[in-house]
Amino acid sequence: MIKAAIIGMGIGNKHYEAIENYKSSKVKIICEFNEKKIKQLRKKFPKKIITSDENLIFKDKNINLVSIASYDNYHFTQILKCIRHNKNIIIEKPMCLNLNQLKKIYYLSK
Repeated sequence: MIKAAIIGMGIGNKHYEAIENYKSSKVKIICEFNEKKIKQLRKKFPKKIITSDENLIFKDKNINLVSIASYDNYHFTQILKCIRHNKNIIIEKPMCLNLNQLKKIYYLSK
């Protein structure tokens, strides 16, 4: 069973639909940084954990997939957290912003 979390609910809405509509997967946590969106998400998804603290995702040992759909400048650090916490990753483009970030991701993922 895939237990997922989504960071960012702009394009992350499409990721949510794909994950929720797959027979063996469910979204457990949604992380959003915009307070107005958080209020809307809590009404729309009352049974999901809605938070602005992405670290809840990385501390949750049951989460085995993280969909990163946040702003581009956050992708690198969120990818590193996923790698360090042994999470599978779906990442919106761009994956990172420069070659040094890509090299670090490559090194840590080995």
